[in-house]
Amino acid sequence: MKFKAGNIVPTPAAQQAGFTLLEVLVAVLILGMAYVAVLENFSISLKNIDKITKTRQAVFEELLAFSEGSKFTGTDLLASEEEEEEESTLFIEGEKYRLVAVKSTSGELATLKLQTIL
Repeated sequence: MKFKAGNIVPTPAAQQAGFTLLEVLVAVLILGMAYVAVLENFSISLKNIDKITKTRQAVFEELLAFSEGSKFTGTDLLASEEEEEEESTLFIEGEKYRLVAVKSTSGELATLKLQTIL
């Protein structure tokens, strides 16, 4: 049995199939970092949702306490629309807050202003 000697021709890298170990490690590292970033984003979102819920509940409880502890002290604004009123009129007063009806000097604009009682 005789073997024929042949020339070994190296193929260019562009024609080789498959990935090198370094390429696979870099791809796994990039995917891992993206996964951690997504999980961190979900964690921060859940913390913010919990914080907003607690703040909303505190504001609602404060509003409920304000409305329960307030007494109506103003005049009927619909009945006295034609009458000339002073610049600011006490509308509602509670234990912590006071709601004052404020009109502009011309009388064309009116709003309610919330003041804290010290």
